[in-house]
Parts: sequence; C-alpha cells; structure tokens
Amino acid sequence: RGQRLEGGRVADDTVIDIDGHVLMEAADGWLDFFEPAEAREMERLLLQNRKHWYSREGLSHEALYASIRERVKGAGGWDPKARIDVMDAEGIDRVVLFPTELGLALDAYPPGVCRGYNEWLAEYCRTDRNRLLGVALLPVDDIEAATAELERVVEQHGFVGFFMKDSVGSHMTDDARYGPLYSTASDLGVPLLLHIPSKLKNLVEDHFGYDFLRSHVLHPVSEMVAVMDVLYGGVLDRHPLLRVGFMEGQVGWLPWFLSRLDDQLEEYGDRPGLDPGIEKTPSEYLDLGRLFFSCDSDEPYLGFAAAAQLTPKTRGDACIVWGSDYPHSDCIHPGSLAAFRAQPGLDAEQQRRITFDNARRLLYDDR
Repeated sequence: RGQRLEGGRVADDTVIDIDGHVLMEAADGWLDFFEPAEAREMERLLLQNRKHWYSREGLSHEALYASIRERVKGAGGWDPKARIDVMDAEGIDRVVLFPTELGLALDAYPPGVCRGYNEWLAEYCRTDRNRLLGVALLPVDDIEAATAELERVVEQHGFVGFFMKDSVGSHMTDDARYGPLYSTASDLGVPLLLHIPSKLKNLVEDHFGYDFLRSHVLHPVSEMVAVMDVLYGGVLDRHPLLRVGFMEGQVGWLPWFLSRLDDQLEEYGDRPGLDPGIEKTPSEYLDLGRLFFSCDSDEPYLGFAAAAQLTPKTRGDACIVWGSDYPHSDCIHPGSLAAFRAQPGLDAEQQRRITFDNARRLLYDDR
C-alpha cells in the first residue's frame, strides 16, 4: 500500500524530514476544496485563530492573507514546486506534511472539512508522491467517519499516517473510543502521529490569557502528557502493531521523563485503583521499536538524549527522528539539516539513524 516503500528499499543516506508543514490557507483557491458553508466557516476560523495579528496590526481581511505568507520562511508551504526546490537545497529527500491552521484552531473537524483538506494535500503531494508524504486530517469525534477517511486517503493517495492532538474535547489519547481507528491504522500499516498543541495550552490561555511565548514553552509538556497517556493507558498492549510518533516536542526531557514514569509506577502502581494494568514498565515499551520522538535541529540536549541508555536494550538514538518544521516562522531556514549535522555529540551513525532508519521504521510497514 501507499505507506510501504515504493520501488523497494531506499538508500541508507536518504534523509526523511518527519515534521514539515503545509499552509493550505495561504494557497490560491484553497476555499474551492470545501462546500460553501464550510468555506465560510474555515475562513472565520482562520481570522479568529490569527486574532493576535488581526487585532494588533489592524489588518484588513485581504491583508491577513498577505501577512500569513510574509510570516513564514518561503512559499514551500503552499507551492509544492517551491517545496521541492527547498528540499533539494537543504539535502532533504522526503518530507512528512502536517497542517498549520487546521492543526491549531479546533480539536476536531467535520468529515467534509477533513475530506476537503485531504484532497488539497493530495493535489499538493501529487507533484512528487515519493518525496511529498501526506498526513491525514480525520474527523476524530466521529470514529466511523474517521476510519473510513483514513482508509480512503491511504488507498487512494498513499498518505503515510494520520494526525491527532493529544486531547480531543474531553477524550485523551488512550480513550477506548479510538480503538477502531487505531485498529484500522494497524491494519493499514500507518502510524498515529500526535502533534501539539493540546488542552494544556488552552487551559493556560483560558486562565492567564494568550501569550505566544508561554504557549510555545508548553509544547514539550503537552507531549509528555501524550507519552504518559499512551504508555499508562495501555494503547500499545491493545494495539500490538500500532506505531506512534510524538511530534514537535523536542527530546531532551525524554530520559528523565521515562525514568519518572517507571518510578511512579513502581511506587504507586500496587495501590488500589492506581494500577494501570499494563504489561511492561513504561520505558520497556521502547524495546518494541514502535515509539518515536521528534527532535529539533538546534535543541541543546539532543546529544544527551541520543546517547542515553533508556532501557538496557534501547538507546535514545534508536527512537529519535528529525523534523525541520519548515516553513514555520520559528524553524531554522536555510540550513536546518546542516544545523542538525553540526550538533555536538552525534556521530555519523547516530545522525543516519535519526534522519533515516528511525523515520523509515516509524512510517513504513515492514511486515
């Protein structure tokens, strides 16, 4: 299927960018992919989500779209040919593509909106489907519709995974309601890719107001919550073939946090009502080779996390993957891959694992 390597195994020096983004909302004609009522709602959400630009700068409706384009690093988010040029210049062979505004505004979207976005993304990726890899947006508050849409985009468009926030309404990642969706993903051989933000970010903003820096500082904390829910929640026990990626939360915290999860389970797990009933200690799930964590090019503790012996069998460089976050305003561009390669404490073999081996194992079904 689409998630298996086309044409056999790729070269070992292939570089896979596990966390890139598209900006459908900056493309000409993007609203044409939605029904009229949905298009009006999407535009309203766009204006609402960018209220901190709209209100502060007094932008007109038209100027807001220009502002979106000006605040990112190049046209690769909405122009696939420009994206290929960027990848060639950076040394990136394949990129996994997540949404931008649709990843921020709501926890879940109706089926028509998801289908419209996925069709736009499929057209974007059609420029070179071997290099531009789509991630599905699913109506995750309607599990039956979500599973049908996942099957459709994998079979028709070769999408390589699906995107979820680590909380959708009151439902966390380990909620049993997602069982059919996770089972479908397992059958299709595509991973669950958890991408911030989450309710934690919303909670802070609701109580203390919007603050761009505060919200971004919370990204790794939100990812820790997702890791905790997947491990303590028994997701890997119930779905023994599911692969899970945790995106855009860095990795310097990983050795400490896994140790913390193990310690808390040992200390409190035998008390009434506290035993999560999982088959392994949290860190031991890494030995299954089904959990992956994306790093930033310039995060200062990357070498530490990569060298850390997370379990007796698994070192950090066996589960870390690399993402550029292009074309977002806070990404390193140009030179994201070069910045990663210049990281102290990473030898050439570790770099290859992070930019190729681990990403391949996360994305592609080798059964």
